[in-house]
Amino acid sequence: PFWIFWTATAKFVWWLLGPVHEVGGPFRFPPNGLLDVSLWIAVSLTAGFCEEIIFRGYLQKQFAAVSGITSIGIIAQGVLFGAAHGYQGTKLMFTIGVYGALFGILAAWRKSLRPGMMAHFLQDFISGLLLRFLTQAPR
Repeated sequence: PFWIFWTATAKFVWWLLGPVHEVGGPFRFPPNGLLDVSLWIAVSLTAGFCEEIIFRGYLQKQFAAVSGITSIGIIAQGVLFGAAHGYQGTKLMFTIGVYGALFGILAAWRKSLRPGMMAHFLQDFISGLLLRFLTQAPR
C-alpha cells in the first residue's frame, strides 16, 4: 500500500513540475551487464540501509526531539534528503525530498526503519533497471 501511495504521489509531483528530463548522478550510466547489475544491487542496498538510518533514524528523531513535533522532524529531514540529492537536478531534488518525507511518515507510523529500508532499496533497484531498459537501443 505504501508503494502505491508513493507512486501516486510521485506522479502528482511530476504533474505539478512537468516531465523530469534531468538525469544525473548514478542515472547517467544505467546498469548494463551482470557486473553492473550486481554492483547496482549493492549500491541500492547500501543507499536503502544507510540513508534510512541517517535521515529517518537519526535526523528525523533529532529534529522532532528539538522541536517537540514529529511532523517538523519529518519535513526537516525530507528537505535535507532532497538537498543531499541536488546533484540530480532541481526537479528530481524536489521529488526526492517528497520521497524523503513519505519515508519519514512510514518510519514514524511503523516505528521502525525496516519497511522504509526495503521500500528504498526496491525503489532504487527498480529505477536503475527500468532506466536500463528504457535507454537501451532497440535491436
